[in-house]
Amino acid sequence: MRLWIVLAVVLSATYLLIPTFVYFTLPAEVRNDKDAFEAALPGWAPKKRINLGLDLQGGVHLVLGVDLDKAVKDKVVRRADEMRTFATEKKLSVQSIQANRAKEEILVSFASDADADAFRTAAQEFFGDMHRSGGGTASRYAFDAEYLKRFKEGALDQALRTIRNRIDKWGVSEPTIAKRGSDGILVQLPGFKDPEKAKELLGRTAQLEFRIVADSEASSLVDNLGALPDGITKGSDGYQAYLQSTDRQALEHFVDGKAPEGLAIATSKVEARDAAGLAGAVSYRTYVLRSKTEITGDKLTDARVAVDQSGLGGGKPYVSLSFDPEGARAFEQLTGANIGKRLAIVLDGNVDSAPVVQSKIAGGSAQITLGGNRNYNQLIEEANELSLVLRSGALPAPVSIFEERTVGASLGPELIRSGATASVVGLLLVLLFMAVYYKLTGVIADVALVLNGLLILAALGMVGATLTLPGIAGFILTLGMAVDANVLINERIREELRHGKNSKVAIKEGYGRAFATIFDGHVTTLVAAFVLLQYGTGPIRGFAVTLIIGLVASLFTSIVVTRLVKDRLYQGRPGEVISV
Repeated sequence: MRLWIVLAVVLSATYLLIPTFVYFTLPAEVRNDKDAFEAALPGWAPKKRINLGLDLQGGVHLVLGVDLDKAVKDKVVRRADEMRTFATEKKLSVQSIQANRAKEEILVSFASDADADAFRTAAQEFFGDMHRSGGGTASRYAFDAEYLKRFKEGALDQALRTIRNRIDKWGVSEPTIAKRGSDGILVQLPGFKDPEKAKELLGRTAQLEFRIVADSEASSLVDNLGALPDGITKGSDGYQAYLQSTDRQALEHFVDGKAPEGLAIATSKVEARDAAGLAGAVSYRTYVLRSKTEITGDKLTDARVAVDQSGLGGGKPYVSLSFDPEGARAFEQLTGANIGKRLAIVLDGNVDSAPVVQSKIAGGSAQITLGGNRNYNQLIEEANELSLVLRSGALPAPVSIFEERTVGASLGPELIRSGATASVVGLLLVLLFMAVYYKLTGVIADVALVLNGLLILAALGMVGATLTLPGIAGFILTLGMAVDANVLINERIREELRHGKNSKVAIKEGYGRAFATIFDGHVTTLVAAFVLLQYGTGPIRGFAVTLIIGLVASLFTSIVVTRLVKDRLYQGRPGEVISV
């Protein structure tokens, strides 16, 4: 029975190592592409394999910071919109509802105490996550501290999921994505060689909104902004007056906080063109929009790259959007109720385009056009990246790069060769020593040692573990402990033989006396490994995982496998002297 168990374990380990073997026989550009690697695998083979960590194959290491304060401020603005809708639906008289982003609170004003009391009573049920301060005809609402704590934790979790979705859709093989502190996310992309592209993909917020353009209110709003600073001028597009400047930050700083209740000011990039259609200087202009977001990117089911075949678009690529049933109904109602008005497509706070709604749009589809002084391939690349981030979902808040490190392509192979050389040389020396010093039982121990390494690699491949330099250290350490266990067993058998016992009894007594020592040593090391696994991070956890797997494999090979081989060799020959 034990023989069949050992054979089953060996065959299973060999089967589990097939993906790892295929991985290391493929060129780097194929094995680092998730889809290409899976296509190269036989259909009957398992999909998981051993992955090389950043320190072994190079790649990109990023720590992203999530602007949770910005997420809270955006939540305050959305809650103010919800309060306006609530007051309208409940037919409550409210003078104004203003969101104060800086103080993260909402100021609600009323014409009379009676109106204030009616709103406060009704709001208690619907806005229970906020506390009120002030009295009379003005109240301030702010989120409770406990709610803000949960909201920030949820925003960080959402950012983590979104980044993971983007990387998965990107096809990067076995990335590492984890929280770092209360507002950071660690991203490691083994084998990836373009840090700028990684930052562009992961740092893009991709918050998509559809808002009605407030053309009728724009002119008076722009006129009432007062004296304009140097570099900012007025303009008009036939629909509304606007401000323009070549300095985007200066323009956004000037209009920040100057939109009245119910309106918002956004900016858009504009490229001037000459008579020949060639792009010239880049400038930025304002759009006055309704503050209420009618539809968001949450309602998208798909975003794909398409090419304009109508002849009007010059064969340029664009991003085709598809909404879910709820989003399709909302988009149809929105366009039907605003025929003749402009609908702004806002991406990350910037107006991408603002076409006039000619008729009700059914079917749940829209499109984002791509402009700019770029060739066709550049437009296609931008369209692919934009569609990818839209499909993956929006980040709840902007992210910034806290830490960036690139491991060079030459460092990875060098470390791999060093680790592999050290492992092979050490293993060969140990195998040679065991065979010379312990003769036949040493050869049996060598077979068990090789099997031990096979089991460790198979287990790592089965769980899709990432192998790092500390992991290699754990692998070598467990091989050393496996050798130590076999040395203890062989020395115990020698002692029993010196006491005049025959081979069969010596084997039985030798294993019995050595077992307690071997087991205690392995268990105490396992306890330490589990502590490292629980409290360690990154490479330390990799070391702990390898060590735990290796210790279990060591117990199996040194106690079960070698005992099985020796029992079968000397079964029925108790008088024969064992070669030890």
